[in-house]
Amino acid sequence: MSRTGSPAVPRPTSLDRTVRLAAAPAAAAVAASLALASPAAWAQRYPERSVQIVVPYAPGGSVDVIARALAQKLTEQTGQTFFIDNRAGAGGTIGVGAVARAKPDGYTLVLTSLGALTVTVHLTKAGYDPLKDLAPISLIATSGLVISVKNDSPIRSMRDLIDAAKAKPGSINYSVTGVGSQTFLAGELLKRSQGLDMTSVQYKGGGPAAAAVAAGEVHAGITDSGPIQPLLQSNRVRVLAVTGGQRASAMPDVPTMEEAGVPGFRIDSAMALLAPAGTPPEIVRKLNAEVATALKSPDLVERIHTASHDPKPNTPEQMRDMLKEEFDRWGALVREVGVKLE
Repeated sequence: MSRTGSPAVPRPTSLDRTVRLAAAPAAAAVAASLALASPAAWAQRYPERSVQIVVPYAPGGSVDVIARALAQKLTEQTGQTFFIDNRAGAGGTIGVGAVARAKPDGYTLVLTSLGALTVTVHLTKAGYDPLKDLAPISLIATSGLVISVKNDSPIRSMRDLIDAAKAKPGSINYSVTGVGSQTFLAGELLKRSQGLDMTSVQYKGGGPAAAAVAAGEVHAGITDSGPIQPLLQSNRVRVLAVTGGQRASAMPDVPTMEEAGVPGFRIDSAMALLAPAGTPPEIVRKLNAEVATALKSPDLVERIHTASHDPKPNTPEQMRDMLKEEFDRWGALVREVGVKLE
């Protein structure tokens, strides 16, 4: 006891000092490991291995062509391989659904037409909610759809197509990229707006749908512009109209639907890169920055233009707002025309 009656405080011994000195490196190691485990550190090191980009369509379509070009550029920028996994079927919902259920670590992404996120989900049980189950990274590119026929077809204009369908109801068929896809709904809207009886034939992607037109398997096709472009250049198909608000830079002689005599008919096509919901925001932002850098690359821009699209990067927040707006817009259109999948 001290003179004041309080217990004496023991002086630290050499053993105490040794214990503290030994514990210091361990504490520092723990702190360092916690720092490395933080989301910011994950993003700084990301990617540390190969990254899978699911394309929910068959090879050869616009989405596939642009996805492969983007994957190559991201591989060059990051030093890690970004590779494409085609999972076609059901209007894109098979591939998108697989990514929605994937581990949200940034190593499984999906590059898809917005149709699989904003159209198909209103027509069928897709198995995912695009507004809740996916984390938007960036818009990639935009374009219009195209309506085409085989080059030697007697149908030479939209008016010819409409007149032929009205002359013999049920006799005209056309290719689209899957039941419930944006091209599918475009056909339904065209039929209803013009009072036509035509039959859609579904293919697993824009490439097969475009090839069907060139082969004469169908009378016409409603597809993305990308897979049609090489067929147009080789004089195997004739494009009757583009559905966008303005003429395509790659096809300046092709009229818009408005110019072709179908007023009020406008559909723009777009594609985006997304991750599973729950992917760390730091990784989403890093991917967004890498995509923005890639889409400034002259060779990638040229490749996208060759596929009849225009590069259009945006922020994750802008992409989320756009997705919600398009989801609501197409949902209203589906309800208005009463489209139902059989």
